[in-house]
Amino acid sequence: MVILDLGDGLEEVVVNDRKKVVIQRSRFHGLDTLDIRTWVETPNYKGFTRKGINIPVEKGEELAQKILKVVKEL
Repeated sequence: MVILDLGDGLEEVVVNDRKKVVIQRSRFHGLDTLDIRTWVETPNYKGFTRKGINIPVEKGEELAQKILKVVKEL
C-alpha cells in the first residue's frame, strides 16, 4: 500500500492498481466530517463506491488510535 498526500485535507491509501481508499475532510449537513471511501478504476467504472464511512472530525483521532491498536495486534 502507498499513502499519498494530496494536500487540502485529502489523503489516499493505494490498495492495488484498481482500488484505493480516499480520506477527505468534508461538510455533511453542516458538520465537519471525515469521509473515508473506496475509489475504484475499472474498464466499466471510475469513481467512489458505496463502501465507506462518514464520521465527525472530532472522532478522527479516536478512530486512528483504534485502527493502530488493531494493526499492532496482528
